[in-house]
Amino acid sequence: MKSKSFIKRLALFSSIVTLSFIINSSDINKRNKEFFLKTTRISKSKIEYNSGIIYIGNEKYLDKIINLKDNDLLVLDNRNLDDPNFRIYNSHKIIDPLIREEIIEALLYYEELYPTNWYRTKNSLNREWLIHNIMYYLGYKLDHTTDVDLNNADENTYKIKRMIRW
Repeated sequence: MKSKSFIKRLALFSSIVTLSFIINSSDINKRNKEFFLKTTRISKSKIEYNSGIIYIGNEKYLDKIINLKDNDLLVLDNRNLDDPNFRIYNSHKIIDPLIREEIIEALLYYEELYPTNWYRTKNSLNREWLIHNIMYYLGYKLDHTTDVDLNNADENTYKIKRMIRW
C-alpha cells in the first residue's frame, strides 16, 4: 500500500517537473527550422548537431562505433517494426533539457527526411525521456530506464492524468 502511494506521488512530481521543463526549455522551440537545418547535418547513418553526434542505424552498424564523446548517442532505428521506435542507448546520460530537446528535434527531422510509420509529438517524446531519466536516477527498474524506447504506442502514456492512476 505504501509503495503504491509513493509511486503516485512520484508520478505527480515527475509530471510537474516535466511541465516545468517543457515550459522553461523553449530554446529549440524558438529557433526556426532554417536555423536548425544550418546547424545540423543529417545523413542516413548519423546526425551531427550542436552538442555532438547521434549515430543511428541497426545493431550491426552501432556495434562498430567507438570513442563516443559525452553528448554522442547511439540510436537503434527500429522504425520498421509493428510498433516503430527509436531506442536511445544510455539516454539517462543526457540530463540537460536543451540538449535533450535538440536531439528530439533532430530525430523528428530525421523522420521527415526518411519517413516511416513512426509518429510522435515533441512534447510526448520529451516527457517520456525525462520520466525515464528521473526513474533511472531514483534507481527504479534500471534495466528499463537506462535506455529509452520512443515508440508509437507510448505517445499518450506519460500524460499527467494517466500517471496519477498508477
